[in-house]
Amino acid sequence: MIRVGSFPYLNVAPFMWGSERWEVALLTCVPHQFGRLARAGQADAGPMSVVDWFAQEAEFEPVGDFGIAADGAAQSVLLFSRRPIDSLDGAVVGLTTESSTSVILIRLILERRYGVRPHAYEPGGEGDAWLVIGDGALVERRRADAPHVYDLGSEWRAWQGLPFVFARWVVRRALPGEQKRHLAQLLEASFSSAMANLEAVARARAGHAGLDATSIAAYLRTFRYRLGPAEEAGLARFRDMLASAPGLPGRDASAV
Repeated sequence: MIRVGSFPYLNVAPFMWGSERWEVALLTCVPHQFGRLARAGQADAGPMSVVDWFAQEAEFEPVGDFGIAADGAAQSVLLFSRRPIDSLDGAVVGLTTESSTSVILIRLILERRYGVRPHAYEPGGEGDAWLVIGDGALVERRRADAPHVYDLGSEWRAWQGLPFVFARWVVRRALPGEQKRHLAQLLEASFSSAMANLEAVARARAGHAGLDATSIAAYLRTFRYRLGPAEEAGLARFRDMLASAPGLPGRDASAV
């Protein structure tokens, strides 16, 4: 039975609509955990954080054109800060422990876009600024007392003029072709049904992250779930930046 990663975030809901009927083993985990399970041979498919995929591309191939991207605001990948972002020299920046990609992206934005050098990055900590992703970011935005909030999707778009790809659906290359095709068919059917019935998807998840169904539907519509030429260009730009930034973790996702 294929072992498929399932994240506890609203933004993966269109992929998982009806997944309880899939004949697969669903693994509930956050993106960084999924990357580690995949590396250990304990997961076979899922929406993998792209930094983890870059490190495991020899073992995992894309499933069609499915992914999670934003051309502008992602709404749930947020840096909360007590200072303006261009004033974070010497600051302590807390990092989410849930994602490999977002922690690399914030470092690129801080160090390359704004030219600031924080004193330290603290995984799981909260200092002068802190990075939160997923449903936690949706909650934090309503309750945080930080005077400055920066959306990493918007920051990337303003900087590079391209969408940012946070995750890509991948499957283990070594699986039999029949299993890979079956997974692609399941994903296509669930996604198509979800997008045709997005209000129903949102109603089924009303209350998650404190949002009502209308807000959830609007949130889900902000994402691009199929990667076209613009998304592929954004992904290639991000990959090139990692290749030219040896001081950042990312070539080896286990270091993130």
